[in-house]
Amino acid sequence: MGSPLSSILANLVIQDLKCSIFKTLTIHIPLYYRYDIIIRARNNHINIILCSFNSYHERIKFMVEYSDNGVINFLDVKLLIDGRIIFDNYRKSTNSGRYLNYFSNHPVEHKRGVVIGQLDRILFLSHSKFY
Repeated sequence: MGSPLSSILANLVIQDLKCSIFKTLTIHIPLYYRYDIIIRARNNHINIILCSFNSYHERIKFMVEYSDNGVINFLDVKLLIDGRIIFDNYRKSTNSGRYLNYFSNHPVEHKRGVVIGQLDRILFLSHSKFY
């Protein structure tokens, strides 16, 4: 933690995990995304896939989240599954909606960065029907 090598090592471990698990699985997985791993699979295959991932190393354990009415919250994105996957912004129920106060003693670049960052989230992480 905190080392510049942490993210590189984490990527190497997850890449090795993926390669070793997918070599042993005989189940077809139509959707796989990395980092916080998201997999779409049939209900009767989920426990087999979960056991395979959890058997990789004793200190790395995965959990399963099932879609609720075709919606899964994944990191800060809401995945809506309706024939295809579309994205929307996701905010936890505890989100206060408060950002950097404009009248605070921060540089103007930081204040602009907050606005630009939020616009980028809207434009790049969500489907146009949610604008």
